[in-house]
Amino acid sequence: MSKRVHFSSTNRVYSPVPGTPSPSASTSSLPSSPDLPTPPPELDIDDPSQYPRSPYPHNLNFDHLFPEFEVDKEMHVHACLAYDPFSQPAVAHDLSVPIAHVREQYPLFSLQEPATQPPLQSLTVICPDFLPWDIHIKSSAVHPDAYVSVDDVVTTIYKELRLPVHHIEYQGLGPDKYAVDAAYFARLSRIENQQQRDQEASKGVKRVDFLRGRNRFLGLCVTPRGNDVWELNVS
Repeated sequence: MSKRVHFSSTNRVYSPVPGTPSPSASTSSLPSSPDLPTPPPELDIDDPSQYPRSPYPHNLNFDHLFPEFEVDKEMHVHACLAYDPFSQPAVAHDLSVPIAHVREQYPLFSLQEPATQPPLQSLTVICPDFLPWDIHIKSSAVHPDAYVSVDDVVTTIYKELRLPVHHIEYQGLGPDKYAVDAAYFARLSRIENQQQRDQEASKGVKRVDFLRGRNRFLGLCVTPRGNDVWELNVS
């Protein structure tokens, strides 16, 4: 995974039915540390025996370099979809394999549960490190109280990543196109049937190839863009 700031430390996870075999996760915390030693006394900057006074002002404001954002603390993501940097994902499936194989890895009852708590009627998944497209997810149900389910998230991400890449989008990759090409040929090499492999090759590069081989789903985490925008983490 590329080096960028994630907001996983504020990620909140919900497990719908406590005590059931549904995979669950919780926000990890670092182990407590022993009492820190007392810091040394401040140096008298007017004392010539110490280091000379800095010519730069002491009241510089660096807040613009580290902008803050606020996320609704009541929004939670389903345990099957949650990203936790300190533990393995509940379900780490391959984003390049057929969706039927992916569904087999999820507990059947969890697929129909809300992807978030409280439930949302729509949400957006982004992967800014690799994908220039946003993935918009809506509930597959049609009743007024419909919500985005775990299955809606998994299925929509799969379908969106199977879309072909336009030639202009491919040319805009620059040097990264070599890694995308490698992912494309690696994906084809995993298809054992020659006829199916040739058929898939004729479809060209797909969005999943833009992940450059990082096809393992690690989960979703919050973003500063709001409660309905979640970031896809891959490895």
